[in-house]
Amino acid sequence: MRVRKFLALAVIAMLMGVSAAMAQGSDPVSGKYEGIAKSDAMGDLPITVNLKNTNGKLSGSIETGQGSAAITDGSYADGKLKLKFDAGGTEGTVEAEFKDGVIKGKWDLGGMGGPLELKKMGASTPASSTPAAPAAGGAPMMVAGDWDGSADVMGQAMPFTLKLKQEGDKLTGTSESDQGSVTLNGGKVTGDKISFKIDGGQGEIVLTGTVSKDGKTIDGEYDFAGQMKGKWSAKKKN
Repeated sequence: MRVRKFLALAVIAMLMGVSAAMAQGSDPVSGKYEGIAKSDAMGDLPITVNLKNTNGKLSGSIETGQGSAAITDGSYADGKLKLKFDAGGTEGTVEAEFKDGVIKGKWDLGGMGGPLELKKMGASTPASSTPAAPAAGGAPMMVAGDWDGSADVMGQAMPFTLKLKQEGDKLTGTSESDQGSVTLNGGKVTGDKISFKIDGGQGEIVLTGTVSKDGKTIDGEYDFAGQMKGKWSAKKKN
């Protein structure tokens, strides 16, 4: 009787182990991925994606050299994967297929985007599926979003807010202060450098700046119609 009971318990334990293994293997999507997002405007961008699959609903984050973007919505079914993510106030999307530990598809962010290929860490894939090495430099930083700024005007701090929109290397938006709101003109992003112009009422103000590696601060200089020069800085709002 004891032997029979022992064998029954052993079989149950074995079945529980098999069930647990099957449960773990039933979700091949969850995990960490690394790869390249390609874009004509920005070149090859190395990214890391952390995915969690809960009954077909995806969540997680997308990590780039410019910071982290939360996945706000996502789904997975029948080998098809869809994601939405928030990149500094601009919504991005991913539509792709998942097969053998590889996510392949397209991404879009504010009208720019291109092909995307990600490999699951720990998954073995054919050599042809290995992402290409990132291009050397030149890709514009992502600066879209709201920024708290301050300009040094003859020793006095003048606060302002930048509301930036970005499409590739093109930068648009507004600068807002106690004096009102003005539109940015001729805005451009080249690597970690940005530049734009605003109408100062009595002349054009040209602002140039350098974005920090984490994409959270900008330090630069301004030139007010050649009559006044100074420094300005901005910090990205959360």
